Amino acid sequence: MARGRTNILIMKNLSLLLLFSISSAQLISPDNDAYLDHVYIMFEWEQIPEASGYNLQLSEDSGFSDNTDQIFTNDLVYIERDRIEWESTYFWRVRANDLDGQGPGPWSDTRSFHTNQSLSSSTVNVFNDQLYSDGITVFGAFFNYFSAAIDQDGREIWNSGDDDFIYYSTGHNGNILGCNFAPGTQNNLPGSERAFDGEIVWSEPNNDFLHHDMIQLPNGNYLGIIETNSLGVIPVGGWTPLFQGLGFQADGITIEFPWVGDKLVEWHKDTKEIVWSWSVFDHYNMSDYDQVGGTWTEAYISLHYDWTHVNAVIYDDEESCLYISTRHLSRITKIDYPSGEVVWNMGRDMPSGDVTLGNDLGFSFQHSLQKLENGNLLTFDNGNLAPEFRGTEEPISRAIEIEVNDQQASITWSYELEPELFGFASGNVQKLDNGNILLTTVGGGGRSLEVEPNGNIIWEGLYNLSLPDGAVYRANRIPGIFPLAYSAKIVGYKEYNDNVGVYLPIGASSVSYDFVNVGSSPISLKLQVNDDQGWFDSQVINLELDSGMSEVVSFEGNISSIEQGNPIHLSIIPDDHPNKARILSFSGFTTPLTKTEKIQPETFHIGKPYPNPFNPSTRIEFSVDHEQDINLEVFGINGKLIETLIETRSFAGKHAINWNAKNIAAGIYFIRMTVKDEFKTEKVILLK
Repeated sequence: MARGRTNILIMKNLSLLLLFSISSAQLISPDNDAYLDHVYIMFEWEQIPEASGYNLQLSEDSGFSDNTDQIFTNDLVYIERDRIEWESTYFWRVRANDLDGQGPGPWSDTRSFHTNQSLSSSTVNVFNDQLYSDGITVFGAFFNYFSAAIDQDGREIWNSGDDDFIYYSTGHNGNILGCNFAPGTQNNLPGSERAFDGEIVWSEPNNDFLHHDMIQLPNGNYLGIIETNSLGVIPVGGWTPLFQGLGFQADGITIEFPWVGDKLVEWHKDTKEIVWSWSVFDHYNMSDYDQVGGTWTEAYISLHYDWTHVNAVIYDDEESCLYISTRHLSRITKIDYPSGEVVWNMGRDMPSGDVTLGNDLGFSFQHSLQKLENGNLLTFDNGNLAPEFRGTEEPISRAIEIEVNDQQASITWSYELEPELFGFASGNVQKLDNGNILLTTVGGGGRSLEVEPNGNIIWEGLYNLSLPDGAVYRANRIPGIFPLAYSAKIVGYKEYNDNVGVYLPIGASSVSYDFVNVGSSPISLKLQVNDDQGWFDSQVINLELDSGMSEVVSFEGNISSIEQGNPIHLSIIPDDHPNKARILSFSGFTTPLTKTEKIQPETFHIGKPYPNPFNPSTRIEFSVDHEQDINLEVFGINGKLIETLIETRSFAGKHAINWNAKNIAAGIYFIRMTVKDEFKTEKVILLK
């Protein structure tokens, strides 16, 4: 259902704008002459008084002489997904589709924007479009350092531009987390949270080398994986002569060689100070190390030992714990948070005896973790050591779902990739909303496979990357690139004699806003209204809207007579995007606003309900002076419609109705009578 969004006066960071009369649409976004790294474009403009809908015109011709189609919408936000191409320039303008029944209004000024070049060479194979899990696929690539998003048909719809940004994951708020290649900085892959429009929401302090993963915790802080070091022994093995040739003892006893491990650190969201940390050197035994994966041969070349190589971290709010994937120990660890106590280690048995779960599961050098609704864990088993651990003829990568129950671990589902798709590094697995699974591997030039649980391939995305210049890191299916896209239209917004605003009858009256979520993700908004004259008592409403849903929100006030307009301000603070807070302002008038008639004598009346307070019924008397359509409705204190008592055409005269609220909770309610565009409200109190 298409509904509308108002921005008469709109500002970020809760600053106010001057009130002014609008005769044509004022365009908001995209900015004029902007250069954009996406071809899904969100258009936004301000509400026009008395407009019943809007026309958006989009063209590659500044004169709009190419018979451009007009887009019709009731909203003040429109997302275009089909008409925009890369490396092109477009012009756009908006007008009211119908102004109070008088036909279309004037066109707004014209704005332009440009799209930059695409960055990927992705293609897709679609095997069953009916079973494709909705959304777009976003991925990050190392070594050529970029990220991009493609739709079901392989069309690139977003990329990271010239910022060398590598995608790690998508936050609960729909923003993306990752790192960007920044030569010359203290550590060359600083992590950050970003919006798809390129805005940097938060960045880590870059005091340590962050790698592989960064997440946001429910408390708002950020947690990442950084390198840490300690000296250790060179154990005895086939590599011993190599190290002895360099002058090391290499006897398994002498502490003489740098070991590189990992530390989890939690940064305060505001101060960026480290407020919690967990180090592998404090919780893992250095007698445990990779013996067959070639890591000690690599240490001979690099002159340091990459001991743990933690590559993924997730947080489970239900159990208040962290899970990490430790590649070079072929281990998954559950950590109690915030105590830091290791709950269990799962994976390959090693000399310490600390790995008590899943010794026979056979996963090796795994990447990524996802906690499923059933409590199981999903990971990408790179399978570097599959011949040694599982007896395969060659390394095989697979997705596995692991159940942990009563200190026992077992694989409940798996999907093996073909040998030519073996991913020696990187990769991930994601359980999708429809039950399918998305697997991503560096094998085959980098690709993602969407498979059914029974193993049928539904969709295949080929990223056409190859080492040494490029390798896919991770990919995820996400709802879209506009996690926060909503419309808030002022109900009854009019203009008369240069007065722009809403007519509010003296006494108990309410101001209403029509919200709609036009984006791809659920949104949660904190709404607070206040005004200069004190008509409203700084009321607060929390509004939650799923994608495509709409709701009218009302605030009740006690209106006193005023000669000029009273500025009314609605603060809109998105819970998950507080940096995109806005204020919507307009004026309330105690005289009617209309272009077609002067102030008319009262044509309807609603009396004081009796009894009041009441339980469980009250009598409501009302009158109309001529036959007309009326609505009599009951609203809660939060502005939600509770019950419609009358919705009919009423004859002239006095009438009455009883409202029986025996099935309604005790509280304050408002009885509203609406005739044409005007309404009157009475407050009642239900006692039980």
